[in-house]
Amino acid sequence: MELSAIDARGASALDQIPEACGKVTVGCSDVAGIVQGVIDSFGHLRNEYVELQGTVRALDDDQRKVLEASDEARLLSERAIERLNDGSMMISNSLNEIGNLLNLVETLTEHVTGFAAAMDQVRRSSQEIDQIAETTNILALNATIEAMRAGEQGRTFAVVANEVKTLASETRKATEEIGRTIDMLGNEAEQVIEKIESGAEASTQAKNSVGSIEDTMRSVTELLMEVDGQQDQIARNTATISDHVHRVQDVLTDFDTAVTSNESKLENAHDRIEDLEMTASEMFDRLVKAGLSPDDSQMVEKARRYAEEVTRIAEEALANGSLTMEQLFDQNYAYVPGTNPKQYRTSLCDWADTHWRPVNDRVVAEGGAIMMCSQADMKGFLPTHITDRCRQPTGDITHDTTYCRNGRIMLYAIDKKAKAQNDAYMMAVYRQEGDGKNYVVVRNIYVPVVINGRRWGDFELAYSFR
Repeated sequence: MELSAIDARGASALDQIPEACGKVTVGCSDVAGIVQGVIDSFGHLRNEYVELQGTVRALDDDQRKVLEASDEARLLSERAIERLNDGSMMISNSLNEIGNLLNLVETLTEHVTGFAAAMDQVRRSSQEIDQIAETTNILALNATIEAMRAGEQGRTFAVVANEVKTLASETRKATEEIGRTIDMLGNEAEQVIEKIESGAEASTQAKNSVGSIEDTMRSVTELLMEVDGQQDQIARNTATISDHVHRVQDVLTDFDTAVTSNESKLENAHDRIEDLEMTASEMFDRLVKAGLSPDDSQMVEKARRYAEEVTRIAEEALANGSLTMEQLFDQNYAYVPGTNPKQYRTSLCDWADTHWRPVNDRVVAEGGAIMMCSQADMKGFLPTHITDRCRQPTGDITHDTTYCRNGRIMLYAIDKKAKAQNDAYMMAVYRQEGDGKNYVVVRNIYVPVVINGRRWGDFELAYSFR
């Protein structure tokens, strides 16, 4: 009686083994998916790091260029200040000379004005002499007349009167010549005075301009001094920024070292989990083949029936000539341009869409535990799929990964293992690709598809007991 109770407990425990094994396998697959996601995140993070590092390097280069340009600008400003100081001295000397020249012009103006006044005085004196000469001439004429009346006694007096007359005449000629000369000098003096007066006005404006030039030179010098001070401030700030950039580079280097170390550890962990996943799948496969999991065995029977149907349809098509062995085993995968994930076409695709896709649609429509089914050749190529997963690509990576599965090549470690064995079927638990970012852990049955004695690939049935 006690032995019977022990056997009952043992039988109950034995029934729980497949379920526990399945949970372990699912757990391994789930953890492997999580670790893979973390590794992918590290890869993305590394790409971000590389991009950030490039940005920091570019920033450091830019800072160095700014610093160099600032140093060059400071040197140029210093040189400009030196040259401006030299130029200011030269300009100041020139301005002093100009000032002296302007003062000379003013003095000359005064002298010319005085000369004009003297010329005017000379003209008046000449006119007075002319009047005196005219009077003298009249007197000489009167004396001559009187000498002639006196006869012989007045002859000597007449000679003197005649000489006085001649002298008066010469004096008048001289005064006339002086007058003409003075008139010419006066005209020229007036022109000189006009020009000098104009020059005086210009000299006044020049003095104002000279003052403006001196003010401008002082302003430019002050501005350059201020620019030089700003250049020093820019240089100091740039040096500070450069120090910060170098610190960021040091932090990024430490971060990269840590990421590399953790990434390596995660990859090792992922490899070990995948090994454990393969081991768990192998245990699960053996348990189901041992008949210790009735629910999974029922799914195996369904999968084998569907695989037989797929095989029969192909063999009938080969028999009636609607399909050839070359088409069936065509492995010239032609890439469909612009697809991502990549899709391919072979001469089997059109036939598979017409004859195998309806079977796939019917199997998935059965529902229940069944999630998906498909046919894949020995290289993992899927010539067709269910209708819902054979949509036209849109260019959206999430959409195309989920709904454009026909024409894809999917050959992972578990797929390679299934195609390398010759059992009637193989059980596996693995991560099924979802939208390219997420994965669904499912149980999968691989049933070899042998057509006319030649292994074409496998019929796969994915399901889940939730």
